[in-house]
Amino acid sequence: MLHSINRAAAICSLALASTCTGGDLNWPQWRGPDGSGKTSASDVVTEFGRQTNVKWRIDLPEAGNSTPVVWGDRVFLTQALSETKERALMCVDRQTGEERWRRGVVYTAEEATHKTNPYCSASPVTDGKLVIAWFGSAGLVCWDVEGNELWRRDLGRQEHMWGYGSSPILHGDVCILNFGPGNREFLIAVDKNTGETRWKVDSLDDTTERELSGPENDGSANDFSSAKQRGERLRGSWNTPIIVQVDGHPELVVALPRRVSAFDPLTGDLLWTCGGGAPLAYASVMESDGVIVALGGYRGASLAVRAGGRGDVTATHRVWHKPKDIGWLGTGVAHQGAIYICDMGGVIHCIDVNTGDVLWKDRSEGGGTWSSLTQTADGLMYLLTKSGTTTVFRPDREGLEKVAENELNETTNASVVVAGSDLFVRTDQALWCFSD
Repeated sequence: MLHSINRAAAICSLALASTCTGGDLNWPQWRGPDGSGKTSASDVVTEFGRQTNVKWRIDLPEAGNSTPVVWGDRVFLTQALSETKERALMCVDRQTGEERWRRGVVYTAEEATHKTNPYCSASPVTDGKLVIAWFGSAGLVCWDVEGNELWRRDLGRQEHMWGYGSSPILHGDVCILNFGPGNREFLIAVDKNTGETRWKVDSLDDTTERELSGPENDGSANDFSSAKQRGERLRGSWNTPIIVQVDGHPELVVALPRRVSAFDPLTGDLLWTCGGGAPLAYASVMESDGVIVALGGYRGASLAVRAGGRGDVTATHRVWHKPKDIGWLGTGVAHQGAIYICDMGGVIHCIDVNTGDVLWKDRSEGGGTWSSLTQTADGLMYLLTKSGTTTVFRPDREGLEKVAENELNETTNASVVVAGSDLFVRTDQALWCFSD
């Protein structure tokens, strides 16, 4: 009888361990398992605060904009350490918040950035065996989950007055990065196990930008030329690419200055390009039933385009185009033919995917935000504002249906992460984990 009980317990333990690799329990990269901001987790805590449903809280050395990634019993977070001039990766225990290990790359050269965009703003990516982080000019670095460095790539200097923000992603056995913005901009795929280059595509193509802008883009090409002459860099791409499936094949889609482009993630070959985008591309693109929505930054253009074309698809596949939009920074979530997103002023918008029409807009609590939205499998959406207030609401094309408002009273530019029943919030002061 005892043998049977022990055998049953062992089987149960193995079953539980196997579920730790499930998409609902993990958050392996920026914007979740597939880069859409969605998770298959449900029944996640909706009410939390400094004294409510706190699983643990740990102090962080200094402010940062990246979000954690989660796999199994580990949480990984990039962190700048100014005193030692390190760009670090931290690993903490998922159950207790105890720090397991910290590894860093020392970089002593001056590197420009905006005061609200600290170093290490890119989130890491993991497959449960490897964890890879991009530290701007300090390089792309890979460790195993125990903290042993496996490889390091010097990709050269990243130079822009506002710094960088794109996070690496994994596709099969390659790690893909949108390097830039600045004088050197490229997409690169490296072997995730060795760091060796599989392909590299120069994305700093001024001629293509001007050709695809066109007169309807309100003279932005001329603005770009003038900006170059003044030595300014009022253009760039900070967003993270996503992988979408089109007729059974993957497309790597990214918002670049004045255009949205798709590449073969295995070869780097350009598949299609749609013109009319914004000079500043902060938000990652969003996909809904084969339609790609790209919202521009700082009063730039926004557009939607059907994926799956070839060559310049501006005239054939572009669904709608707004030459001037209000300007977006965080990324939204697509749900049942609508995009739910919050502008920098803290106003939530519901936008029809197929027309670009704003169905409604309503103010969240807590003021402005740089954050991106997160959605659980049961439909709830989570929005974190700069003041540390999280608005929980239910998507509805008719209007804002708030579920809860949760205040932490700690400033932040990060986004909510959901893995299983755990909800993570990174602020300028701490990393929080909430659970029922």
